[in-house]
Amino acid sequence: VTARSSILDRVRIALANREVVAHPGSFEGWRPFIHSGNPTEQFTEMFEAAGGEVVSFETQGEASLWVRGVLADFNSLSVGELARGRLNEDVEPDEWIEEMDPSVVEAGVSLAFGAVAETGSLIMTPQDGRRAQLLPPVHVVFVDQAKIYETLSEGLLALKNELLPGDKEGGELPSAVGLHSGPSKSADIGQVLVKGVHGPGRVVTVIVESH
Repeated sequence: VTARSSILDRVRIALANREVVAHPGSFEGWRPFIHSGNPTEQFTEMFEAAGGEVVSFETQGEASLWVRGVLADFNSLSVGELARGRLNEDVEPDEWIEEMDPSVVEAGVSLAFGAVAETGSLIMTPQDGRRAQLLPPVHVVFVDQAKIYETLSEGLLALKNELLPGDKEGGELPSAVGLHSGPSKSADIGQVLVKGVHGPGRVVTVIVESH
């Protein structure tokens, strides 16, 4: 009897005598408890806990006026393609801030596809321009209240099934999906937390209740 055959015999005996364990099923993972039953309240709580800011308005016109007032304190900005129509909607034309390349502006404005209540995340698609979402130090994001989903899976499923601007047909997720949960935060081995190193240091979500 060789050492190899002896080892294999012991393995066979061990496998034959081992206790059969039932399959545990699919792994659901950890999820925050949605205690309020209100996705908008849950999103606001989670987003603010991560250092973000949330404001809410009844109409797009009110939201646009507020955003324009906030951005008046900046000298330059970049507006995403999808957000551009939101800023102009129901707002009288006036003198606007100079728009420049996202890499050099002070603020960016975007429109989120939706938001996730359980994680406090904005669902950002590349159709609005990723540079305006990531490069400016201040990021202002419109999101419709009707598109605040309770779970991430619900939000991604809705995104997958919706016809996105520039796409011929729905049914597929875009090439890149950003989940923005508040401002950019980085920490080193010394446990020093710094905001705004790898993205906006200030993120403001503007919820539009009816659109």
